[in-house]
Amino acid sequence: MNITKWLLVIIILAGTIFGLYSYKASLQQAANEQAASMPEMAATVTAVKVANISYQKQIKVSGEVQAFKFLMLNNELAGEIIRLNAASGQVVNKGQLLLELDHRDEDARLMAAKATLTLNQQTLDRNIKLHKNRGISEEQVDQARAAVQIAKADISVITTAIDKKTLTAPFTAKVGIHTLEVGQYLDKNSQVLELVGINDFTWIDFNLPQLYQELGLSSTVKISPINQDSVFEAKIIAIDPQLSRLSRHLKYRAQLPSATLALKPNTLVSVIVPIANKAMLAVVPDLAIKRDALGNYVFVLEADEEGSYRAKQVPVKLGERQGEQVMILTGVEAGQLIADKGAFKLFPGMKVYLAKEVAKTTAADVSKENIQAVVSDASAQ
Repeated sequence: MNITKWLLVIIILAGTIFGLYSYKASLQQAANEQAASMPEMAATVTAVKVANISYQKQIKVSGEVQAFKFLMLNNELAGEIIRLNAASGQVVNKGQLLLELDHRDEDARLMAAKATLTLNQQTLDRNIKLHKNRGISEEQVDQARAAVQIAKADISVITTAIDKKTLTAPFTAKVGIHTLEVGQYLDKNSQVLELVGINDFTWIDFNLPQLYQELGLSSTVKISPINQDSVFEAKIIAIDPQLSRLSRHLKYRAQLPSATLALKPNTLVSVIVPIANKAMLAVVPDLAIKRDALGNYVFVLEADEEGSYRAKQVPVKLGERQGEQVMILTGVEAGQLIADKGAFKLFPGMKVYLAKEVAKTTAADVSKENIQAVVSDASAQ
């Protein structure tokens, strides 16, 4: 009796399980038939062709405009100003009289010294004639000759003192702002005038840390005035023979024509310096890059037989960024078609249609000139 009951239970369970399995199989078949009748999932995106560009990494540091010539004039002797020919901001030429101090005392002493020289010269001439006739000794002739030399030396000393009270421009320059006036008394070794030389070139000095490659003479750098978009090329004309002991920076001097860029001395400018050799790198729009925890990717679009494309996820190594463009160090090559706008909704193997049949090229989105990365380095200031 018990065996019959157990057999009945087993038969009921087996029938139930078979019924459930048959029902699930019918549902799966219906789902497959419905999926087969539905179109494949696809996405529409824009696309670009990868292009190679010439790329050079650069660093931006601060530079300072240097005066071609600079001089602070001091007066060696004291005196009252009797003549002033150097107004503040005026351009003075080389050899032009700038300032003259009162030298009337020296003028009087000079007249006396010249008279003494004339007298001593006459005495020497008479002594020479007498010596020829054996009228005086040779010693007296020597004394007269020495007196002439002393008189000439006195004249030279007085003339030098007068010259020291007459200041002239040693080079063509602009005069700094001053408060000098005629009649003003100047003590000796006073700072009188500031002269800033005028030249056809502008000099810019800047420093680079020693970790960057050393620039060579005649190398080209770019100068950009503060708060301006203009950029000017300048050439390296001098390199300091040693690094700074404190900062371990190397000092350079760049030069460009004043007709191109004329700035006042001590003006701060930005100097853009190449720190690596030029290289050919691929560039893609930033929108084309997919980023996640596993890395960076782009979707390469490969044509299929139906006239559409299939998305292929390719890992890439990113380089510098320039605006909306990103350098690609490895992963893609020039000429490959990649998804741009809409790439975020793709997955590997997905069917893709192009929003425009004619794909644009990334080179059209960037400047036709060479792209150069610029890195700001505050330590190089």
